[in-house]
Amino acid sequence: MLFVQMATFGQTNWQTAYNNDITRIETIYDNITINKEECTITKDGKTFHLYGKIQFVDNWPDIKIQIVDNWPDIKVKIVDNWPDSCGKFQVVDSWPDLKVQIVDNWADIKVKIVDNWPGF
Repeated sequence: MLFVQMATFGQTNWQTAYNNDITRIETIYDNITINKEECTITKDGKTFHLYGKIQFVDNWPDIKIQIVDNWPDIKVKIVDNWPDSCGKFQVVDSWPDLKVQIVDNWADIKVKIVDNWPGF
């Protein structure tokens, strides 16, 4: 069974599709897809893992995030080593897997920083 919800927010359309298998939920927001089963985000046809080494940038990010306290898309834990599972990130200055810009509005994904239980 497929449940699709559509709404108009300004000039942006968004929809959420749920499958019977709760572990395989995909969220679609314009040109952005979040695959919770594989822990990936796809933006403009490019797919990035939602774990690994990240670099915070002011310009030319791969994705834009908004830090929130409530209703996050993903919970993130900042680690010093082994960012190898969903929601775990290690902040680096060079050779990142993902370049991230923190914004207040129009984010690609909403993130909550946690100490325990990262992921979806």
